[in-house]
Amino acid sequence: MKPAVLLLSATITLASAISQPVHAFGQIGHRIIGELAQNNLSPTAQSNINALTKGESLAQMSTWPDEIRSDKNWYHSSPWHYVSIEDDETWETVTRNPKGDIIESLERYEKILIDPKTTKKDKWEALAFYVHFVGDIHQPLHVGHSHDRGGNSVKLKWFGDDTNLHSVWDSKIIEHQKLSYTEYTGFIERISDKDIKNWQGKSYYDWADESKALRAGTYELEKNRDDQPDLRFQYIFNHTPTVELRLQQAGIRLAEKLNVIFGQ
Repeated sequence: MKPAVLLLSATITLASAISQPVHAFGQIGHRIIGELAQNNLSPTAQSNINALTKGESLAQMSTWPDEIRSDKNWYHSSPWHYVSIEDDETWETVTRNPKGDIIESLERYEKILIDPKTTKKDKWEALAFYVHFVGDIHQPLHVGHSHDRGGNSVKLKWFGDDTNLHSVWDSKIIEHQKLSYTEYTGFIERISDKDIKNWQGKSYYDWADESKALRAGTYELEKNRDDQPDLRFQYIFNHTPTVELRLQQAGIRLAEKLNVIFGQ
């Protein structure tokens, strides 16, 4: 992957709220991760998941946690999609959100999925959230700074149109390819056995640390305007390899986890 060489030059609008957006990778990105995971399930896990979802694919259910975000019954789930940590903080020193965060939610939903007493309805919801959150935690800005709401307050242009940094990493880099999620999955699913081995066996905290380490690179913006950066082809060229790496890692790791959870 080519390192980005453009320096940060953006006016960051600080928001008083500490909440962060609930999207990561957008619909196409989440579906790519779900499709890649589905293609790497064991026969037993595939059968057990199909019995639970009645054949609904992981790609289909992966976007449900975003689709319910406007339902007042699920307002409380917003903090579950991210975790805030500053560059100089560790997981031992950071103050975690008492309402939950993405790491706590992954741990909680894994326990719900494993529990034999969980009802089918609750297990379906747990699987949808789990699939979604595995994608979220691999988006670098979902392990973000609280002061700019994971890049949501970093206002900029995308080919001349108003947007923000978080939206660029959620969807705009991916959507620029103009591929369906199945086409995109086909382009990135050739992964070496060595890479798969290196990616597996990691904890949720390891995944979050990877995103935290990649986060600084997302702020390397092009200054094509005096007031706001206008991101174009150079930014896409610099950062598409990172986006695709995180999609691959999320899909492979989701399959790894589900093969254990649904492998009996």
